[in-house]
Amino acid sequence: MPNTEFLVRANLPPISVPNALDDLRDASTLFAYAWSTNDIDQAARASKNAPKLFDFIISSLMRARDDLKSGAVNPPNPAFLTALSVIAGKMATPVSRADQESVVSAGHGNGHLPSGATIVDATLEQVLNKVKHQVARMQNFRVSGGQHFMLISADKNRNPDCVLEFDVVDFCNKCRVAYDLL
Repeated sequence: MPNTEFLVRANLPPISVPNALDDLRDASTLFAYAWSTNDIDQAARASKNAPKLFDFIISSLMRARDDLKSGAVNPPNPAFLTALSVIAGKMATPVSRADQESVVSAGHGNGHLPSGATIVDATLEQVLNKVKHQVARMQNFRVSGGQHFMLISADKNRNPDCVLEFDVVDFCNKCRVAYDLL
């Protein structure tokens, strides 16, 4: 079968942050399309590798951030740290456990930030950190206007901390800007 090179890496771990970002962005775009056309099987296939991709991307960027902040990397890289400070989502905080559970009880694809909670902007660094430390059973999503929004809950010291909402494609684009500054 000619021209099948693009299939060779299917379902393998990412080999670089740029590849992982491309794969996550593609998966999110396909997921949003499939969900909006009610092709649930395709949506499930599209999102299958997303957790591994998120983990790889987040670990790589947070490790670079930690190295910079600890002084392990010379010279300092203020441009990278500035890229981590761009707004990349919205966060309801403080929240109760009931607020976090409402994200799940809304039903698949109906995720929204809790009503009545204080909503603040979330930086890329906060999004990376909250996604890394999310409460896995308390997450949801929403597809709106072709955009795929993730909603995750995070705890701090085993107590409810926040509900975070972010656009996955926008997250990928902002991560790529930050990564390119390393």
